[in-house]
Amino acid sequence: MKILFVSSGNSHYQIVPFIKNQGDSLIKQGYEVDFYPVVGKGIFGYYKNIRRLKDHIAKNNYDAIHAHYSLIGLVALLSFSRKPIVLSLMGSDTYGDYDINGKRIPKSYIPMLITQMIQPFVNAIIVKSENLYKYVYRPKITSLIPNGVNFNRFHPMDQKECRKKLSLPIDKKIILFLANANDPRKNYQLLHKAEPLIKCNNTKIINPFPIENKDFPLYLNACDVFVLTSYNEGSPNVIKEAMACNCPIVATDVGDVKEVISGVEGCFLATFMENDLANKIDRALNITGRTGGRKHIDRLRDDKVAQKLIKIYNSLV
Repeated sequence: MKILFVSSGNSHYQIVPFIKNQGDSLIKQGYEVDFYPVVGKGIFGYYKNIRRLKDHIAKNNYDAIHAHYSLIGLVALLSFSRKPIVLSLMGSDTYGDYDINGKRIPKSYIPMLITQMIQPFVNAIIVKSENLYKYVYRPKITSLIPNGVNFNRFHPMDQKECRKKLSLPIDKKIILFLANANDPRKNYQLLHKAEPLIKCNNTKIINPFPIENKDFPLYLNACDVFVLTSYNEGSPNVIKEAMACNCPIVATDVGDVKEVISGVEGCFLATFMENDLANKIDRALNITGRTGGRKHIDRLRDDKVAQKLIKIYNSLV
């Protein structure tokens, strides 16, 4: 079976790592997967890709199109390829983007509206977490499938060796924030406000963004705690990747974070109050050793998730 992954090509990585990893997991299962990046900003930028995508599909014998994000789904639909279309809803295309105060940005209603409009015309819908179901009105064709984690890439490593490779201090308690600090939805300001309230001595907050895909496992193993303070998420991949590295975590209760980290010693949910975030970071920094996160998310290994995707493709072709 031959699948075309269509996704935004506007990021630093061209193909966002978790989408590339998902495609690679299918390739390991013997499927042929091509990646088509849609390059262009805004609706007009996406519109220019319709003809290019249509020509690309016409030249290749794909069995199905897998579109990631609602605007990408619209481009795939308007290419009129007559191929089954699987739409993965990513999160912000369902609930919108947010400003620094946690309020929805008006322009984000456009992708939210497109998410509602295109559902009758796709063959299958994938949501990444339970909280996204409320934005879908075609439950019979909708599946809950979080992105999987490549356990061969994300695994426990020696912390000192990882710090040496990244030129990070050996004698500091490192607090890692991996998202774009300038993205209001990621809410870096909360961690910034919490920093003076952290009681643990000799700490250092690092925010290495953007980083090369190959360096993600190194940073997750080099740090003492990974922090996520987002206002909204679907199913944040970095949480699962941190779990696979047995990395302590402090995160706000967004998306499926609570489900993923629940019951794991060294992983904590925090509120949007800086004193609570600081308290949870202190607790994470004071645990002995690492966590048991890897064993806890064995069900989310990329090969197991790939089998769920294959089941959907087979039902359509």
